[in-house]
Amino acid sequence: MTIIPHPAAQGSGRTRLPAGSETAPRSTASGRIAVPLGSGAAQGCGYEQTANPFACSPALLAAADLVVDQALRNVFTPDPLLGPGLSQVASVLSSVVKRHGTLLEAAFTDVLKNRGRYLVMRDVPMPITVPTQELIRNSSISQLGETAIELSGDIAQTVKIDLVVIDRRTQNAFIIEMKRGGGKSEARKVHQIEWILRCAQVQGLAFLKTLGFHVAHVRAVLIDVYGRGGYSPDLSVSGRDIDRLFEEPVLAAIEAVTARITTRLRADVPDLLARALGTLEVTGTVMPLPPRPMAR
Repeated sequence: MTIIPHPAAQGSGRTRLPAGSETAPRSTASGRIAVPLGSGAAQGCGYEQTANPFACSPALLAAADLVVDQALRNVFTPDPLLGPGLSQVASVLSSVVKRHGTLLEAAFTDVLKNRGRYLVMRDVPMPITVPTQELIRNSSISQLGETAIELSGDIAQTVKIDLVVIDRRTQNAFIIEMKRGGGKSEARKVHQIEWILRCAQVQGLAFLKTLGFHVAHVRAVLIDVYGRGGYSPDLSVSGRDIDRLFEEPVLAAIEAVTARITTRLRADVPDLLARALGTLEVTGTVMPLPPRPMAR
């Protein structure tokens, strides 16, 4: 068997966790998801957004501004149904919503990294072995519980984990997939992500040892920020429960970057809409609707 080590583990043994360690660089490794598992029901987010602009770093607020700036500069192809004006509005809003999810992960990382308690690694490649897959396939969720398996046997696939977070205080680790959760995800995607997390849960201790980290406990977590993604309750954490799990003000940073984007959109979108309405007019007259078929 060949284990694919994370670059952080190259040439190292047991790794201590000094305060202020930098996060690991992003990797481009990715993998194919072979077998799905699990399901869940959508839940509401359960909290109201109240933003404090000082809850996150200036760099994160600048990144929020950049999301809107890039969306406004995007080159788009007019949709035959919407026309150029409405197509631009749709392009801007779609781009901002998509990039918002990436910003939420950045806000989460920003808080944990800057507080000094946590070591944070992003986009970590993790091999999933055939024995791990067989264990997940042949076990119920309740049977898995505190089950741990060695990282041995053939590698079935290599996947990319959004975040690996290690608590320096407790020596506990979290293997995290993070989703915006603004709406229910399609079932296939939910099953794939939950399959990854259940594999990560049972082989997490052994996997982290290959990176040089010896931790006391590993928990696989799906952070569903707004709580409407439709993931299984035993895996997912949403809203204020995120703060309670990590004992850090993560939601305040998320609310700050979200409010920054909202403010920018409220300033820029009305002008886009006015121009879009202008494209619907023909020689000063609103474009007529197609005639209705005559009744027989």
